[in-house]
Amino acid sequence: MGNSSSSQSKNRGKSRSAHASTSGARPSNLLLPPQTSLGHRRTRSAAMRPSRREETPPPPPYRARDDSAISTPVPHTSSGITGYGAALSERALYLRRPMRRETEEDALETLRKYNTILIVDDSSSMRGARWEEAGAALSGLASRAGEYDTDGIDIHFLNSPEIGQDLKDPRAVRDLFNRVQPRGPTPIGAKLEELLQDYMYQIETASKGDPRNLRQIKPINYIILTDGAPTDDPESVIVQTAKRLDAGNFPIHQVGIQFVQIGDSKSATSYLNDLDDELADKYKIRDIVDTTPFNDIGGELNPDILIKILLGGINRRVDKSGATVLQAD
Repeated sequence: MGNSSSSQSKNRGKSRSAHASTSGARPSNLLLPPQTSLGHRRTRSAAMRPSRREETPPPPPYRARDDSAISTPVPHTSSGITGYGAALSERALYLRRPMRRETEEDALETLRKYNTILIVDDSSSMRGARWEEAGAALSGLASRAGEYDTDGIDIHFLNSPEIGQDLKDPRAVRDLFNRVQPRGPTPIGAKLEELLQDYMYQIETASKGDPRNLRQIKPINYIILTDGAPTDDPESVIVQTAKRLDAGNFPIHQVGIQFVQIGDSKSATSYLNDLDDELADKYKIRDIVDTTPFNDIGGELNPDILIKILLGGINRRVDKSGATVLQAD
């Protein structure tokens, strides 16, 4: 339950990561060999079994978003979910709809083929209810992880050196959140660079040898829970990563970065929407970013929504290459 070690290299990676500096963004140089090895040590085959539903179209959240469909917010309902009138977007309706057990099982089976890395904003603005909400949602996600991934989930923070690895027990997640006190800025770019540097080096090295080596490295999803715009420059890190993925002809689903907004900051919503909608066209790169604004989750974050968000990023990327992983309801 909690942290576990499977190899000498993994232990070294954890030791280095626990003492990593978090005071600011590191130089943007993703071409260097990794200085850390955080959360990317699993080597089980990433070969994917055909989905029972691979002929079905992608679920609503991964079609083009129509922001005009969202009306003015109204106060919270008794269920705790914020209402947005009768004109909710198709994406928002999908995220709020309860997941049938069969659909959930298929979703978890799909996620088994990916590494899931959670990055939590622990800046000062996350204090209070937002911190409690994030901890509760990730506790629930960790308990589900035992159903689809024997490795569990990994949790990193933007500022704190604390790391949770292989988490499958909700108590371990709660203990981790109790050890971290939100404070400081929002260095999303620095944290993404720190984690992506190691993973990109791994897959680029593997791709130069036997093709089977690359298949031993799972595709990866980073999901970032944040309440505000970053205080550094994640855009350049994302663009560099996408260019390297394109140059190496890596599968479209190799890397996904997903932002989930906690809180209703309009500036944060605007920034995240720009990351989602503009980078691919602006830089002529593959689209590796998905964002879920506060409005879409109705002001409530829970494990079902996180699973749908993770699955959504996979579906959207795989669908562009001609096949959908799973039709969720």
